[in-house]
Amino acid sequence: MKSNPTGPPDILIEPSALYPPLSGVGYYTRELLKAYALLPGRFPMKILSYRFFLKARTSRPEEYLRELAREIGATVEVRKRTAPSGVHRRLRGSALRSPFPVDLAGPGPRRIYFFPNYVGAPLLRSACVPVIYDLGFLRHPDALRAKDHLYLRRYLPRTLRRASRIVVISETVKRDLREAFPVPDEKIAVIHPAIDHGAFRPGIPEAARAAVRAKYGLPGPYLFSLSTLEPRKNFPRLMEAYALLTPDLRSRFPLVVAGGEGWKNETLFAAIRRLGLEDQVKFLGYIPDADRAPLMREADLFVLPSLYEGFGMPVLEAMACGTPVVTTERGALLEVGGEAVVYADPLDPRSIAREMAAVLGDPVLRRKLSAAGPLRAAAFRWETSARVLADVFERAARDIP
Repeated sequence: MKSNPTGPPDILIEPSALYPPLSGVGYYTRELLKAYALLPGRFPMKILSYRFFLKARTSRPEEYLRELAREIGATVEVRKRTAPSGVHRRLRGSALRSPFPVDLAGPGPRRIYFFPNYVGAPLLRSACVPVIYDLGFLRHPDALRAKDHLYLRRYLPRTLRRASRIVVISETVKRDLREAFPVPDEKIAVIHPAIDHGAFRPGIPEAARAAVRAKYGLPGPYLFSLSTLEPRKNFPRLMEAYALLTPDLRSRFPLVVAGGEGWKNETLFAAIRRLGLEDQVKFLGYIPDADRAPLMREADLFVLPSLYEGFGMPVLEAMACGTPVVTTERGALLEVGGEAVVYADPLDPRSIAREMAAVLGDPVLRRKLSAAGPLRAAAFRWETSARVLADVFERAARDIP
C-alpha cells in the first residue's frame, strides 16, 4: 500500500533508543512521542522494526516495539534485511553503519524519518529530523568510548547535512551545534525535556516512599545522585568532596548513587578505595522509572557535579520533588536550574563539599530551595515540548517535494 502523495506524511521512528532498559535518550523519546500522540491533527507515527528476511517469527524486541507503539499511538512497520541482526550489531561495534539507504524499501515519498539518537541511517530522498542531546563527543572526547566517539565524528556531520530540521534539547546545545557545524539557525528547534508532574512532586504518597526505602535498604537520611556512571558526570570528584565532609555529616548522610554501569569507571572505584568510603557509598545500579521520584523525594540533598550536560534531567526531577540540589553551571545546567539550585565548581572538590555542607547545615536554605524547585520545574512540560515537535514535523513536511 503506497503512501498518499498529497496527504499528511508518516513519521518513521528509528528504534535504537527505545529498547529497554531506557537511557535518558530513550525516556525523552518515549515521553515526547506520547505527548505528541495526544495532539489534534498530528501526523501518523510508525516505529521501524528490522527483521532478517529468512526469519518468519516475531522476535522479542519486535514484540516490545509493538507494545510501545500501542502506548504512544503508533504502529510498527517491519523492514526485511538481507543480513541477520548480529551483523548490524558488529557493524555498530566497529563504529560503522549499514551503507544501504533505509528508504530504498519505503513506499512513496511522503515520509519523515525521525532519528531520536543523534545519527540516522543513510537516506536517498526522504526528509529526516535528528535529535542532538549534547556535543560532549567534541567537548570531552576522552569521556566517551572510542567506538562511540568515532561513530559520531564519522556520521553526525552526514546526518546534519541530510536533515530537514534538527531538534536540540537546550539553548546550550543549539549554541554548541552552531559553533561546531555550519547549520543555519532556522533549521534548529529547541525542544526541552520535561517530566511527569503527577509522578515528580513533593506530595508523593508515604507508602511509595516507604516502599523504596525498604527495597533499597535506606532507613535514614541520605544524599543522592542519579546518572549513568561515566566520566562526564564527575563522580571521582564527588567522592573526594564527600570525603571532605565532616565525619559527623558522613555518618548521618550516606551517599547513595543510582544509575547504569556506564563506562570508564576505573578512576571512580579507585577513588572510593583510596578514600576509604566503601562503607559510606551505596550503589543501587539501574533503577526502574517508578522508583526515581520517591528516591528523589526522600533524599535530603541531590548532587550532580557534572562537567558537561546537554540538559540535566535528574536535576529537573529533583527540583520537581522539592529536594534541594547542588550542581554546576556547566553545559545547560544553569539553563535548567536557574536560581532554584546551588552551584559549585566541578573541578574543585572543596567547592562541591562546601556547598553540600552549606545546604545540609542551613534549614532556612533547604526550605528556600525546596520551595523554589517545584516552581522552576513547572515550566518544563511535555505538552509544550510536543507542540514544538509538531511544528518541526509540519515544517519538515513542507520540505518534501
